[in-house]
This record gives sequence, structure tokens and C-alpha cells, in this order.
Amino acid sequence: MEPIFTDKQLNNMSREDLISLMKIVQEQTKKKDTEIQLLKDKQKELEFLNAMLSDRLTLAQRKQFGASSEKYAEGYEQMNLFNEAEASADAETEELFEEIRPSSYKRKKRKGKKEEDLSNFETVETRTYKVEEEARYCPECGKKYSVVTKETVKRLRFVPAKFEVEEEITYVYSCPKCGAMKRPEKEPSLIRGSIATPSLVAGIMNAKYVNGMPLARQEREFARYDLDLSTKTMANWIINCADRYLKPLYQLMKEELLESRYIHCDESRIQVLGEPEQKGTTQNWMWVYLTDEFSGSPQMVLFDYERTRAGYHPVNFLGNRFHGYLTCDGYQAYHSLGEGIIISGCLTHARRRFDAALTALKKDFTKEQLKETVAYQAMSRIGILYKIEEMLHDKTPEEKYEERQKQSRPVMDAMFEWLHTMEGSVDRSSLIGDAILYTLNQEVYLRRYLEDGHLSIDNNSAERALKNFAVGRRNWLFAKSVRGADASALVYSITETALLNHLKPYAYLTYILDELRKMGAFPKEEELKKLLPWSENLPEYCRTKLKK
Repeated sequence: MEPIFTDKQLNNMSREDLISLMKIVQEQTKKKDTEIQLLKDKQKELEFLNAMLSDRLTLAQRKQFGASSEKYAEGYEQMNLFNEAEASADAETEELFEEIRPSSYKRKKRKGKKEEDLSNFETVETRTYKVEEEARYCPECGKKYSVVTKETVKRLRFVPAKFEVEEEITYVYSCPKCGAMKRPEKEPSLIRGSIATPSLVAGIMNAKYVNGMPLARQEREFARYDLDLSTKTMANWIINCADRYLKPLYQLMKEELLESRYIHCDESRIQVLGEPEQKGTTQNWMWVYLTDEFSGSPQMVLFDYERTRAGYHPVNFLGNRFHGYLTCDGYQAYHSLGEGIIISGCLTHARRRFDAALTALKKDFTKEQLKETVAYQAMSRIGILYKIEEMLHDKTPEEKYEERQKQSRPVMDAMFEWLHTMEGSVDRSSLIGDAILYTLNQEVYLRRYLEDGHLSIDNNSAERALKNFAVGRRNWLFAKSVRGADASALVYSITETALLNHLKPYAYLTYILDELRKMGAFPKEEELKKLLPWSENLPEYCRTKLKK
């Protein structure tokens, strides 16, 4: 290859021109090195995907044609498709990931923890061990033993659930002369003509929506305690109580959320069999809106069932009332919510893409080779940003803003400047290419948390709010009707908000159902506000003492 410049031309160049030329050559070399590294990463990704697909084919063939025994041919090592990352990790790789992810805090075992754990429960039985009177004399010298110390040991019993019948007797009076009748005023029942009580319905709701236990499983459990209570009856109770009692509280919570200036939003799939004019396999959606601990508003989670994932659903939910920051993932529907709503992105979604690219490489790369990959370097930079947030967790929003300008902004600027140098070199079909281009496309939104100390670096709060819903969905699989899906949205909103406000969901549900039952059909707003999950008027037994 002929040189670009001859020796004569180089000799005639000034020192400044030579320095500029050297910089150009260095940049081109660096760009070439980056392109080569990206190609290497892509090659390893393809090898990883090829191995995974080959393994899937082997498993499928064995499942269809092979023996039912769990044994494999000698020398064959099965790849577990669901925990392959964990199975293939070795000590060296684990050490590597420790450098990227902040290490968890290891708590020291406290003295007196057992006593503290048991202090919240009543002591119902005490067994005392003493030496009998005739045995209290020393056989050596005949003197009476004196008490030196008293050893106390506490243990915890579990008392299974039990059912109790509450009986209501009403005397009806009649005048013997004129026949006039008189009946004393009674408190209204929770559901007319039903055996349901606030505690029973609250227990069913708590089991399904907090602990993920389907109604069919509850029916079988109740039968073991000699109670015949059908799934259909329990479903009707939930729908009835959610619509009649919980909806007014939900509406008040929504009013409060729309007044906030900082909220999160996310969505998750749900299958509703009874949705009209759609196939039973069609996916519907549960949207979630929440305020987190940094929003400056009462903490709450609101679920909203909708038929589709269309962008007009959050538009309709938020209306013209909400004006402020909305933190979400990269779903395009959120970017057309109208004036007054500023979108803030989620750095976790970007990090996951780089993590996926790194996972595809770590099987064949050494620790030192992994450190040279773009995925590792990107995760290291993101890890620094999260480490800064970890240190700022207890700061005020004003202090967070100042520290983010000093510490986070330079890291963010350097990271995006570095990513932009690879923008034209990446292959979108590769995992690393997808990660880089996604992050660059979201740059404006990922930077936005630097603008306000109330904002979060990610949308993890919304994802955590959906966790119980996702666990429950794996157990009960689908909702049978639109009314059932709407009722689920109401109950999830109440129970998840109760958890955020350190309430015991069962105790809180029992209390509010009982109070709302007494209020009748048209409760006053000021009375309803006393029942909200963040109200100071709630009884102490509704609050949990373990703020974990």
C-alpha cells in the first residue's frame, strides 16, 4: 500500500500540522479498534446464540423421541436454558461482576434480636421449672439452695386460621292494642343476605392479591377447615366490595396523584377471557401509576385495567390535571402525552441491554477479555452513576440536585460522548448494537433525572409495584371477566398502597370495609379521607412495626 504522504511532504509540514495529523491517525486507529472489538463481540454473540439454539433443538428432540429417564449420554452436559447464566458462572466471573454492581450491605447480627422479634406478640403460656422443696437442700452440707439467677427462654407458636360465627339477634315488637310494629335500628351488613363479614372478605382479598393465592386454591384450603365456600361466591364478594366500598377511596387517591408533580408509569400484560369481541388468547393490559418516596406526595400505587396498550389510555387517565415529570421506560406511547408532561427515562432498561450483551460473551471470554468489551465498559459507567445515587439516598431533593451536577453529570456526559463515537459502527442486529442505539435514542430522557432532585434515575419503583401482580398472575393466569379485572385493579391499588405506607394489608382491609359498611351508601368525603392509607387517623393495629 502506498503511503498517504511522501517523506518530502512530511518534512515540509509544520510542527502543528504534524500534531494534527497524529491526532487524526490516533482517532482513526481508535475507531478501527472499536469496530474490531464490536465485530469480536458480535461473533461471540452469534456463537452463544447458535449454542443455545442447538441445545434447544437437542432438548426438543429428546423430549419428543427420547426416553423418559433423566439420564444423558455419557460426556453430555445439559445446558439449562433458564439459569444458564448462573450455571456457567465461575468464581472469576462472579468477582468480575462485583466490580460492576454495587455490593450489598452485610448486616451484623444484633444482640437481643430474638427478644425484639417476639416483643410484638402476647405471651399466652408460661412454664416454670423449679426444684421441689425437699430437693432444695445441698446433700453435702445440708444448707438450703438460694436462687442465683433465672433463665428465661421464649419460643414462638403458630396458630392456624380458624372460623368463628357471629350471631345477630333482632327483637321485633308489636303493640297488643293497635298492632303497631317496632324494630330496633341495625348496622348495615357488608353484603345483603350474605354470610360475608369484613374480616372474611379481607382475608380472601389478602390471600389472592397480596400472597398470590388463587380463589380455587383458597376454596380447597377452606374445605380442609370444614367450610364450603365456592370460588364463584368469593369472586362475587370481591367484585361487589371493590365496586361498592373501595372505588370511592380509589377516586380520592387518584385526585391526590394528579396533583403530584412527579410520578412513575408502567404496564403489564393480563389475559381477560370475557372481553367482548376478542379471542380468549388476546393480551390485555394493566397500567400502573405511582408516586414514590421522593415525589413529595403521599405514596400510592394506582392500577388501571385497559383492553389495549394504546397510548390514549394514559392520556385519558391523566387527563388535563397532571402537569410534571413522568418517569417511564422507552415505550413510545408515553412520549405523546401532551403539553405539561415531561418524560424522564429509566437507566435500568439501558443497563439490562448491556448486561444481555455481556452475558452472551462471558462463557468464552476471560476476565481480562471481558473488561475490554464495550458492554463491560458501559456497565461500569452506569454502575458509577448508581453508586452516586446510593450515596445520595438520604439527601434532600435540593442536595441531590447539587451533588448530581458535581458528580453525575460529568460521568453522564463522558458516557454519551463515548457512545456517540460508535454510533455509525454498530450492527443493530447484535445485542451490543441494540444496547448502544437504544441508549443513544433515549439520551434526552435518561439525562432528565439530573434536572430535579425529586426524580429517580430509573423506573424500578413502578416495576416493584407490579411485582405482586406478576406473581399473582402466574398463579391465577387470567381474569374471567372485565368486572373481575376492574375489581382486581381496585384491590391491588389499595393493598399495594397499604404496603408502601407500612400497613398490614389484612388488618387495613378489615378496618376500612367495616368502617365503609357503617357509613352507608353516601359517605362524606371528609370521612373517607380518614380511611386513606396515609391517614394519621388509622388505628395503630393496622400499622406494621417492621419497616423493611
